[in-house]
Amino acid sequence: MFVHIPQMSRAVFAGAALSMVGFSASADALASTFSFLIVETQEDGQERLVERGTVRPGEVIHYQLSHENMTDDPMAGIVIAAPVPDGVSLTLGAETTSIEAVFEVQAELDPVQEGLEWSTLPAMRLVADADGNLHEEPLPEEEVASVRWTFSEPLAAGETAFNSYRVRVD
Repeated sequence: MFVHIPQMSRAVFAGAALSMVGFSASADALASTFSFLIVETQEDGQERLVERGTVRPGEVIHYQLSHENMTDDPMAGIVIAAPVPDGVSLTLGAETTSIEAVFEVQAELDPVQEGLEWSTLPAMRLVADADGNLHEEPLPEEEVASVRWTFSEPLAAGETAFNSYRVRVD
């Protein structure tokens, strides 16, 4: 079975979100790009990132986001968020950022609280046992709905920040 990537990449790109706190931003203040590559593991164990239009279950997609400050002033309070589309699971530990940032995942973490919540890693969730008692357990990768980076420092004028994450095709 092959999965055509353009459908998944459009979903990720359309769902990417950005917010800036304390900065009067115009539509062209931050130039953002999104791309993806397929992770291929060579016989010697080395990874190679390649362009390809299809993936098979079990293969890994490497998403790359870049954000350039197009203004003459630093931008503070930037939050970059991107979805983990249906049909894939986040690969925890593969996320990167070029600027100091807090990384979080979004998932159903508390069955008592309605909706999705954000958590830093390691993310834990509450689950009910057979008797209805709640206990904590590590959040499974396949339960993550979105990821986000909250920049810890302003993005300088003309500077570009890079973020990446990986998903495995279910």
